[in-house]
Amino acid sequence: MNNGIVIAGFSGIGKTELEKKYKNVIDLDAAEYIYDDTEIMHIPFEQRKGMNRKKNPNFPKNYIDAIKDAKIKYDLVLVWDRQDIITEYIKNNIDFILCYPDEKDIITYKIRYKNRGNTDEYIKWKLNQYYEKIPFFNKLCIKKIILSNNETLEDYLINNNFNLIKK
Repeated sequence: MNNGIVIAGFSGIGKTELEKKYKNVIDLDAAEYIYDDTEIMHIPFEQRKGMNRKKNPNFPKNYIDAIKDAKIKYDLVLVWDRQDIITEYIKNNIDFILCYPDEKDIITYKIRYKNRGNTDEYIKWKLNQYYEKIPFFNKLCIKKIILSNNETLEDYLINNNFNLIKK
């Protein structure tokens, strides 16, 4: 039985791009589990971020279950880094690595968000969230990947000989 590596990654590190390029990687964007988007599916996914959306009553259990299932099927499972959800990972015995940018590189993330079509409100919220999360991240006694010099998660994985299988 496969036991994939779980990486809880900050927004903009390249999780979605990894999933697009490699068949042994899945990006479990929590928004697909938090919200019921059935009425706004015509709006591109990245543009839905920051919109007022209807909550899914099964969250976070549906998300935790999806992670456990994905660990069996994929070598790399990319997940959310929200503090309350990280607490759920710990409570549910999901081992994970935390990945986020070095503070000196955070401005490059503003450009990444803009380029992928996020709203200005979302971008401002994400950048503020970064500074709110850092004290919590620093307290966690787990493995961390801190990206710098415009490095993406893909760059890190390739440089550290992770077996990525192209689609």
